[in-house]
Order: sequence, then structure tokens, then C-alpha cells
Amino acid sequence: MSKMLVCTYKADDCAFTATCNGFQIFNADDGGSGVAQLNPYLIGKGNVLRFVFTRKGPDAKFSSGVREAEEGEMVNSLEDGDLAMPEGNELVHTFDSEQADLKEILDNAKPADAKAMLDFAMQYCDAIKAGDHDTLKKFNDYRISEAAKMFGLPKDAMTEQLLGMFEFFKPGVNIGRGDLEAIEICQGKVWEVKRKDGNPLLYIKEEDGSSSSSFIAAFLKDGPQVVR
Repeated sequence: MSKMLVCTYKADDCAFTATCNGFQIFNADDGGSGVAQLNPYLIGKGNVLRFVFTRKGPDAKFSSGVREAEEGEMVNSLEDGDLAMPEGNELVHTFDSEQADLKEILDNAKPADAKAMLDFAMQYCDAIKAGDHDTLKKFNDYRISEAAKMFGLPKDAMTEQLLGMFEFFKPGVNIGRGDLEAIEICQGKVWEVKRKDGNPLLYIKEEDGSSSSSFIAAFLKDGPQVVR
């Protein structure tokens, strides 16, 4: 059975965001508890977990931890962890891992800039609007292959699921370049493109809420790819 690395937190009367190697894993408005799988964001040695607190109330409490779990194991986010509330507004924890799911991307990706990523995001939206499945499959080949391995499913099955998702988001991609911003995540090689209002690139309002899908990309050997 495969292993996974998870981060948990429990908190009261405080607000914070947390990232692992630049990827956001938590955004807590008022405490609570949570758990996030870290494998997709790991580089092996020297992983950086960073909590930034935006509010600490008079009764603020906080605990977090990183530990290994079995695939399918129920993880209790209410257990006390080794990481406690910092005196200041930032808590940084560096750790090593035998897992390094992100390292393959970083080893093969070319450095990019915000302009290149915004260009790619607009091409992506244009392909969704046009129903250009060949282009969408090309832009998502890495992500599809990784998902197929993870879930033990044929690549064709994962492709069909992804194309169906694009049809769902099609009405919500009538956006312009000026509506978007590119945010560097890791070493200038992995970027996220989001809407300037804070929502992910793929976003659509529904009667009882909204649906969204993030756009995290890198320039690999075969060109730009959505990697997460």
C-alpha cells in the first residue's frame, strides 16, 4: 500500500494561510481544523511549510503537524501536532521526505515569466470556448498521465472525464487577459493563473454556490502543460 504525507491543523480564534513549497494548502478564515495531502507539492529534501497568520484573537490557539499515513487511512485533524502558534505572524517548518512528486516537474521545466503564462492561459480558454479537444488533450497530457497512474485507470478514461469538465466550464471562460494575473509558485518554473477577483481561472456561478478548477502550469519539454 502506498504512503502519503499529510499536514493537519486545528485552530481557534485565528485566521491564516498555509503553503507547501509555494502551493497553498490551507486558507482558514476563523480557525477550525483541516487536513491536506502534501505529495503533489513535495520536492524531496528541503520542503518548506509556511503558515502566515492574518489575525490572532484573544483566545487564539493553534496546532499543526506533518506525518506519514497509509493510502485510504482516515486522518484525525484534531490531534495535537508538533507545530505550535508562533510568537510573530509567520511559522516556517522545513522537512525532508522520501516522496518527491513535484521534483520531476522542476527537473524538466523551463523558467517562465508572467507574460508567457498569461499567453498560455488565454490559449487554454480559447480552446475551451472552441471545444478544441485535441489542443486541450495536448495541454493536459502530463496531468492526465499522472492522474491515470494515481487512480489506476486507463488514460482514455481520465481524458474523457477531463473533456467533460471543460464542457461544464465553457460558459465561464468569457474573460479577457486583463481579468487575470500570473502568480509564481515555485522557482520561476511553476505558476498559477487566477482571476484578479481571487477566483481560479475556471470558475462558474451556480444557483447554490459555485464550481471552480485551478490552473497551475509549467513549460515542459513538449511545451506548456497544466500540471496540477
